[in-house]
Amino acid sequence: MFSSYISKKNIRSERTAELYRNTIILWSKSRGFDNPDSAVEDIRSRKLDVYAVLQEWVNVLHEHHKAPKTILSYFTSVKGFLADSDIDITNEKVRAKIVLPQGYEVSSDRAPTPDEVRKLLLRGKLATKAAIVVMVSSGMRLNEASRLKVSDIEFGEKGQPSKITLKAAATKSRKRRITFISAEATELVREHLGDRIRNLDTRVFEESGDSIYGKVMRLLIMTDLRKKEDSDSKRYELHPHCFRKYFHTNMLSAGVDRGVVEGFEGHKFALDSAYLRMTDDELKSQYMKGMDRLTFLTATNNNHIRDRVEELEAKLSIRDRQLEELNAKLDTVIRAVRGGGEPIDDREVREAIERIPRKLPENLGDYDPILVAARVAEERGLNDDERRALESLLKPRTKGVTSHHEQGAHE
Repeated sequence: MFSSYISKKNIRSERTAELYRNTIILWSKSRGFDNPDSAVEDIRSRKLDVYAVLQEWVNVLHEHHKAPKTILSYFTSVKGFLADSDIDITNEKVRAKIVLPQGYEVSSDRAPTPDEVRKLLLRGKLATKAAIVVMVSSGMRLNEASRLKVSDIEFGEKGQPSKITLKAAATKSRKRRITFISAEATELVREHLGDRIRNLDTRVFEESGDSIYGKVMRLLIMTDLRKKEDSDSKRYELHPHCFRKYFHTNMLSAGVDRGVVEGFEGHKFALDSAYLRMTDDELKSQYMKGMDRLTFLTATNNNHIRDRVEELEAKLSIRDRQLEELNAKLDTVIRAVRGGGEPIDDREVREAIERIPRKLPENLGDYDPILVAARVAEERGLNDDERRALESLLKPRTKGVTSHHEQGAHE
């Protein structure tokens, strides 16, 4: 009975079958039997109340401090096995006779920061590094990435993302979908595959999802990143699933349509979204909006950096125009000092001198007029008489401010 039940589960999902197998064996051992079929026969021969048996199983799990979600999963596995073994169980009686723990959040996790991802990549071996960048730059689940074949990848040209076609049988949703990996991930995958890249039927990662999970967790220990946000959390704040969180958050931040992001990740939300109405080229265009945020080791023309550079260049252009105007005013001041220009008022002097770029203070009143005049004289080639004339123009505006020279004299 037990092997038949697991075989049927395996038709839908190998991973689910394995989880059910382990859970049911654990249940039978909790009742003193190595073989689940023997545990079923014991219930029949002793005519035990199946609901009491199921409640005992819930109690055992609760006593071992299992999370509510885990208890429900383990309970469902055993209930399904007993029903498949022709033991009558009705949902109405389950609701009436069995108490399950109320669900609540028992785990706290988060998306890693770009620096944390970079730290993992710098310390990891090539295979682990390739697995991480594939997950973090595509939104794929760990088990989806572990089943990826070379034939599923349409390798992009240098600097371009690669298209990934996930077959329905390999996805959790059992729906075929398209996503992409970054140009950086593409190069790491090429390096990881080596000559195996010629074999289209070979798996990109030769290890199972569980093996990759273990390697990532060990890498988190090596980099001192395996921590818990709070002591009561059942899981560490960073683990392989968090790479999907990073992908989700950063693609949205880059302005990619949420339906498209959900589509890349394989969420059901995307089934009625823009994702299904876009061509592959349009999806690629959307993906490239956020690709820079999914790149960690190679130099990129990051959109956010480029935007900042453009912003600074615009500010510098305005500053240059202002400097040209101020230099013209300063020329007027110098002509007045040399006696070759029209008289000017104190306001013009103040505006001209206060804004000389970088070399002079923003607030001239906090500065020594003698030093300011000396600096301007040096920059503009004034002689001593012209420098002293400039000092005399500046001193009325710094009334009440003692010069450094005067301080030295008093001291």
